[in-house]
Amino acid sequence: MEIDQSLGIKRQTTFDTIVLVGTVGMFATLIVLASSQVLVRNLNLPISLPWTEPTSRYLLIVATYFGAAVASRNDEHVRMSYLLEKLERRAPRVTRWVDVINTTVVVAFVGFIAYGTLLSMSANWNSDIGGIGFLTSGYVYLGIALGLGSMLVYELLGLRTAVDRIRTANPDQEG
Repeated sequence: MEIDQSLGIKRQTTFDTIVLVGTVGMFATLIVLASSQVLVRNLNLPISLPWTEPTSRYLLIVATYFGAAVASRNDEHVRMSYLLEKLERRAPRVTRWVDVINTTVVVAFVGFIAYGTLLSMSANWNSDIGGIGFLTSGYVYLGIALGLGSMLVYELLGLRTAVDRIRTANPDQEG
């Protein structure tokens, strides 16, 4: 099985730019924070950066959800591609329906998780998190909700594309 290493850049919207730049910024910040932790600790520098560890931890949590949104945007989530490729050759119409069902399940799952995250965000908005004075659990849940919301947007766009493939398919050309 060959892995596609191309970027496959699609037409990029302002929303795409915000999500991509924000995600790259979060991961770049993680690298800076982790590197500063290691340097301060291993070089015995006379400064203390106790806030970098919890900041890195919570930023990684939020960045993971935005990374999942980018994967959804690029249609790079883990799938049963081998099975779908075999099915595509034998029954293209069935493959398109499987794609719609699969994407619908993903949309429902992400929507359910986003709803639960919003409930947790409102319930924990003022709950302090140790290590960082201004950060509350609600802020972390807000970041997660934004990442899930971005993922939901991309999955809904993918669902629209999957439905369009069914509507525009030519049944005369299929075996």
